Amino acid sequence: MAHSIQKVGVIGAGVMGAGIAAQAANGGATVVLLDIVPDGVEDRDAIAKGARERFLKAGANGGFMGTEAANRLSVGNTEDHMDLLSDCDWIVEVIVERLDIKQDLFKRIEAVRKDGSIVSSNTSTIPLKNLMDGMPERLRTDFIVTHYFNPPRHMRLLEIVKGEDTQQSAVDRVAEFNDVHMGKTVIHCADRPGFIANRLGVFWMQAAVYEAQRNALSIEDADAIMSGPCGYPSTGIFGLWDLCGINLMPDVTASLGSNLPETDAFKPYQDVMPEVIEMVEKGYHGRKGRVYQGFYRVTKTDDGKRFKETIQLDTLDYKPFEKSTLASTQLKKGQLKDLITSTDKGGVYGWKVLSQVLSYATTLVPDVAGDITSVDQAMKLGYNWAFGPFEMIDLIGTDTFVARLEADGLPVSDFLKKADGRALYITENGVEKCLNANGEYETVAQADGVMTLADLVRANALVSKTDNLNIWDLGDDVWCLEFRTKMNTLPKDMLQDIDATVKQAEQAGKAIVLYNEGPVFAAGANLADLIEKVEDRAFVEDYIAYGQQVFMRLKNASVPIVGAPAGRAFGGGVEILLHCHAVQAHSELYIGLVENNVGIIPAWGGTKELLIRSMEALGKDNAIAHTYKVIQGAMVSGSALHAQELCYLRPTDGITMNRDRLLMDAKKRALELRKNPFKPTTLPALPKPQDPAFSEEGYQATLERTTFDTMLASDHDGWENDLLARELKNVLSLCGQPQAIARMQHMLKTGKPLKN
Repeated sequence: MAHSIQKVGVIGAGVMGAGIAAQAANGGATVVLLDIVPDGVEDRDAIAKGARERFLKAGANGGFMGTEAANRLSVGNTEDHMDLLSDCDWIVEVIVERLDIKQDLFKRIEAVRKDGSIVSSNTSTIPLKNLMDGMPERLRTDFIVTHYFNPPRHMRLLEIVKGEDTQQSAVDRVAEFNDVHMGKTVIHCADRPGFIANRLGVFWMQAAVYEAQRNALSIEDADAIMSGPCGYPSTGIFGLWDLCGINLMPDVTASLGSNLPETDAFKPYQDVMPEVIEMVEKGYHGRKGRVYQGFYRVTKTDDGKRFKETIQLDTLDYKPFEKSTLASTQLKKGQLKDLITSTDKGGVYGWKVLSQVLSYATTLVPDVAGDITSVDQAMKLGYNWAFGPFEMIDLIGTDTFVARLEADGLPVSDFLKKADGRALYITENGVEKCLNANGEYETVAQADGVMTLADLVRANALVSKTDNLNIWDLGDDVWCLEFRTKMNTLPKDMLQDIDATVKQAEQAGKAIVLYNEGPVFAAGANLADLIEKVEDRAFVEDYIAYGQQVFMRLKNASVPIVGAPAGRAFGGGVEILLHCHAVQAHSELYIGLVENNVGIIPAWGGTKELLIRSMEALGKDNAIAHTYKVIQGAMVSGSALHAQELCYLRPTDGITMNRDRLLMDAKKRALELRKNPFKPTTLPALPKPQDPAFSEEGYQATLERTTFDTMLASDHDGWENDLLARELKNVLSLCGQPQAIARMQHMLKTGKPLKN
């Protein structure tokens, strides 16, 4: 790993500490995870070892992205193994929030760490200046706060706090490692209580609950407003309290409130409502605790169906869940202007919350955050808000927002006064700018290597578009082909557009990157359309044959073709990646040839290409057996690293940890391929393995035998086209069978496979 941080030590193997350690290992670092020696246990490493074993048991969907990452993490305890920290480049403390215990640990770390190593605390409540009070100068110059959000693998936000004595190089090294290798968006904060995300997030959680009660809103109405037009998390406010743990909130609010001045707007919300305290006393802790209930309760009826209820705050009795019927809850996400002018209870409530939360956000710049972008990013990534608070003010209109505050006799912050009714974000000459605390526009800072579709929009980089895709100019003779169909499926007209784009790119000498920013990279054929037309054999045959033709055009293109997937890709969405010259994948990639789940087999060269990759990675003797196992099991990767283990990706395919760097990394890969073009080779014959243990009855037996039979077309040199032909023949034989149609219909209806 070409980085100054190559070995990481983590002390504290709880949920957060173990997660940080695992993500550092996912990013390529060698990691040592330590915890205390538990009482009455023979294995002195039991706590750290238990955390590692839990992650291993969870597979690639757990803390570790793959076996390779797990092998980079070792465990120990803080009594016997502090010396293991002596060659660490960065040591992270993730222990109990007690100043005295933390400072005692820092002294022990200081005694063993090497010169130039960095020490950080994951504290969310104790100021850095308090942590370093009385500590040696050598430690103070290398000490920072690194505040992660749970779970560390999936929550992208990292808040970094620098002390007065901290060397900038320590901040820069940790920030770069977390950005590039751990996939984090790094936000720099001042040493203030709660930093950015928790300071504003806890304020919002308290204000939204209080105002719901004061305005006599039901749980359902309040959550529909918060998750709907406001764009707060899909849980709504009460659902989020349940998720976080109602019993934890009193300590969180009390801790934050105790560190803020009496004049802070959070002070009136410092205390949790008495009704909530009573809920905690009853054991209503939300989604945790001895009774699995909170503001929401889910039980099962006598016939096994789930029954959802909500609590009534005045009586603490439960009633059946009732979907909100308020007109304001029907507004779309981001329709804030319409929300705050709505006169029903939801509109009144929405304004009560927004007026306070958005105003409070404007007081955090520049005291807590250097710019408004940091606040917006922190709330979107740390609390899953659809819009940052300053983006929300722009949606309302700064002039409208201020006028409404003044009309209601509410205070207007210095920031809003200096804004003077202007938009907080603007684009000038393709450059995004934001208003700063002095009322001046400044360029929004962006790290080198970051590129998103929003950047291309601002740069007016659109080359052409159809109903199905956009073509963007990435510069340096590289195009980005962005899928735009619903769920990014691949109907025939989409295949035609891809075909035409490749021809145009070859004529213009442009490399192509396949990319989009939706949750689904590509979903293959539209299942509903396929069911509707499945009896039209000529249509099905033409559709499949044409898909094979287009994907082979990709593979044999004279210009580099790079797939840049993130999120999910299934069926044909995987097959299009398999025919790219190279793949640059986001680390959180969940892909699989899942056709067996809907009663058919891969039809666009998926079997062929997975055989090739299996042969390259595992050898000729193992290629067919591995490919059959993956396809018959409809195996889906839990990460990009796992996708390499399954042979969906080659070992030479790249993995990008930071989602915002994926497009630029893919462009760089395309430029590398221009210098070293992909060259297909003649495929050698694959030996037939022993027949697997096929099912003996039902359609499953037919499907398994057909899946295996397809692979046997690889029994001679140069088998690529012959295997494609057998794929086509065999999938056509399966498509028309009633049992296959039953599987497709069941999957559409339930989202689960039918084994018939």
